[in-house]
Amino acid sequence: MARKITYTGILQTDAHSISMLRFHLVGTSLEETTFMHVSGDWNDAEAQQQALCNFIETHDLGQDTIYSILPKYDITTRIITLPSDDAKEIAGMVRFSAEEYVPFTMDEVIIDQCILRTMDSGESETLIAIAHRDVVNNHLKLLRGAGIAPEKILLSTACIYSAALATQKKKSERYALVSLAAGGIEITIIDGENPVFTRGIAMIQDWQKIAEDPDVGGESLVDMGGAEDLATELRGSLSAYQRETPAGEDVKTIYLACAYAPMDKLCESLSLKMNRECQPATFVLEALDGSESVLPGVPVEAVGGLIEARGQAKVKINLLPEQEAEARRIGHVKNWTMRIALGAAVILFCLGLLYFQATLQRGSIIKDLEERIAVIAPNVRGVSEKRKQLTILRRQVNRKGSILEQLARLVDAAPEGRLNFTRLSLRRGDGIDIWGRAMTVIDISEFTTNLRRLAAPKYKNWHLEFFKSAQMVYEQQTMEYNQPVSSFQVVVPRLEDENDF
Repeated sequence: MARKITYTGILQTDAHSISMLRFHLVGTSLEETTFMHVSGDWNDAEAQQQALCNFIETHDLGQDTIYSILPKYDITTRIITLPSDDAKEIAGMVRFSAEEYVPFTMDEVIIDQCILRTMDSGESETLIAIAHRDVVNNHLKLLRGAGIAPEKILLSTACIYSAALATQKKKSERYALVSLAAGGIEITIIDGENPVFTRGIAMIQDWQKIAEDPDVGGESLVDMGGAEDLATELRGSLSAYQRETPAGEDVKTIYLACAYAPMDKLCESLSLKMNRECQPATFVLEALDGSESVLPGVPVEAVGGLIEARGQAKVKINLLPEQEAEARRIGHVKNWTMRIALGAAVILFCLGLLYFQATLQRGSIIKDLEERIAVIAPNVRGVSEKRKQLTILRRQVNRKGSILEQLARLVDAAPEGRLNFTRLSLRRGDGIDIWGRAMTVIDISEFTTNLRRLAAPKYKNWHLEFFKSAQMVYEQQTMEYNQPVSSFQVVVPRLEDENDF
């Protein structure tokens, strides 16, 4: 069965817009990138909840890994300088001084921070984010109602910074990056590789309509239109940045980004209104690996969320409550424990089946062999007896040391023409007695010596080994045909193999 593809989504939702950048990650490479967007006016939480449920169901997003983004204008953020470069010390300092920036107690807020850069003096410029718990909890409630358990709750400011810092095109430039959303705008200023300013403004506008016709006027003399309103807010934010910088540094270039609308016409209009260069922020799409063709605009926050999902974000803020993150970790541990236990149970069950099957097969084989043995056993016993008899016969035929061979060796040992035998006596267990006549006693001695020599080890006549005990026991001079001869008796005391008789 094919493995189900897992998708990751970067979700942005408010009372006027829901959008998601969805993709499949293979390592850090993107596949199947899509962008989904729906707009409306959901004035209460129930309507917004229903719209999100419909969005999730329509696009079948229920099994996706979701990173949700909270907008800057709902969160308090600051870039501050702290006298340390240790992350734990900085976290303690931020929590100790949080009440300087928000009128809430520590129990009412969720805080996270990220070191932007460290200085030679040992100090660190740090981005801090302080969110009221109600804002985060309401956001979590909205997501849970749609069946979403977010992997992280990201901050739009951190996502914009990460998207901007991921590109190689603006390393030495000071510029403003403006993100337009249905519920507000966010203005960030980046000096080379250093984020230096951020500001969020709640501002309800139909940017898609304004992007199509930036110079259309409002319905009254007071309403100057969306493009002019945007120019006014940008002037105020750039002035605030100049006041905050000791040298009063100005920004010459403004980049505009909107997730669902092209910015070319609006940039041309703002360039004239602000007397500054304005361009679409297309450079942040470098992180999409050529997938920008699926986008109607530039979802700069979603691009930053994608970089976070890859694990490559340079600015990381996570506003997911600690108890929620801990519960998530425990849930993951339980889930993996259950999977491991289930896997072990399945393995044990399969091993049990294999053992049972092997036992049955072994029993069947044993039974079959026993039946075959019962059939061939009588023949085997007959063959075995005949084989034993044949072995005995072969050994008797092939073995050396028979009585005939021994008699032949007695004759060979006699000196030729000088000794003859008159009588031989063979007695089982006692040996061989030889009587005869010889020309001289020397011939008898030579005969006895020859017998003993036949039993010498160098000749390897093991069957004649008993000849080494041959000895003369009787000798007497006598006359035969008027010729003096010696009668004798030679005894070989024992035979080696009684079966020779």
